[in-house]
Amino acid sequence: MKVLQLTVHYHPNVGGVETHLSDLVNGLVSKNIPTVVLAYRPLVTKTPWNLIENKSKLRIFRIPWFPGLFYKFVKSPLLEFLYLFPGLFFVTPFIVLIENPDVIHAHGIVAGFIGVFWGNAFGKRVVISTHSLYQFPIGGLYRSFVRTIFKRTDKVLTLSNQSKKEVIDLGIDNEKVETFTYWIDLDNFRPVKNAKRKVGWNGKFVVLFVGRLVPEKGIPELLEAAKTWNKNITLAIAGSGPMEEEIRNSKLVISNLEYLGNLDQSDLPKYYSAADLVIVPSTHEEGFGRVILESLACGTPVVGSKRGAIPEAIDSTVGSLININSISIKKEIESLSINTKKRSILSHNARKYAEKRYSVKNIDNIIVSYTN
Repeated sequence: MKVLQLTVHYHPNVGGVETHLSDLVNGLVSKNIPTVVLAYRPLVTKTPWNLIENKSKLRIFRIPWFPGLFYKFVKSPLLEFLYLFPGLFFVTPFIVLIENPDVIHAHGIVAGFIGVFWGNAFGKRVVISTHSLYQFPIGGLYRSFVRTIFKRTDKVLTLSNQSKKEVIDLGIDNEKVETFTYWIDLDNFRPVKNAKRKVGWNGKFVVLFVGRLVPEKGIPELLEAAKTWNKNITLAIAGSGPMEEEIRNSKLVISNLEYLGNLDQSDLPKYYSAADLVIVPSTHEEGFGRVILESLACGTPVVGSKRGAIPEAIDSTVGSLININSISIKKEIESLSINTKKRSILSHNARKYAEKRYSVKNIDNIIVSYTN
């Protein structure tokens, strides 16, 4: 069995979905499943990239495209589709002809449409994964368009129960829709000894944010909370995106703010372990929040938003869920900063929670979908 992974974004573009896809591809290769990846060049991350990569049982094709426009169109589904559709659509049939995959696994709506179109044309099995909550309109052309895509695929894999309901409510057969769960490398993401000393946070109580620097991740509310919370609490922000300059400027008025830039993946366990809390304050319907998995695996509790699938990712044994505004963030962070006993219990539970729920065995649900 050979699988074509069809996606807009892929490594070295930085993001939670990109990291999941790298894990998926590596997992398939480790199980001797030949895999092909077709994606655009990095569109939101400035980094070197290769047009073609050949590895054992893996071939990666990246399409040259126009970078720097993704965030301009992301709030308009139509403009985003028109931006991301053409290159992937016209290159896909050539890759299918050259590589002759048995299964096309498409990620997201744009790749999903392309996968269904060419998969049906070439008689290939098609699987679509959703990686976010789309909040489809209750009627109209877009809803009908998405319904048609899902109806013509062989299997839909959704990242959460909430996402599954969203797809089924379109009128998709319940038996066609399955849930899957992200996983992480638990050997890589684990508690790091003396992490505070290694990152220079000795004697500091640190709240860490890791992710794309966009407003919907709750950064404006987080910065506002940090302006007034106890000055002994340090807010550390890691990532890149349109709000980077605003965050740098905020350091002029928030003395306890550290901007870490875009951390290398290999450094993340060290920073997760050094933090006292990790915060995921999304104000949109977050798909799942890979940062949560990584933090818990490193033994660090999570304060998360009640939005989207975040409540499915954590419970009260390893963190807390709050409504996101500057007042609630400040209240919860200050409360946990002084409640050392509660933090110790949450931290003690975190690693075991991750081992139970987020191990590499989660890949099996995806592999089954390639044949059943």
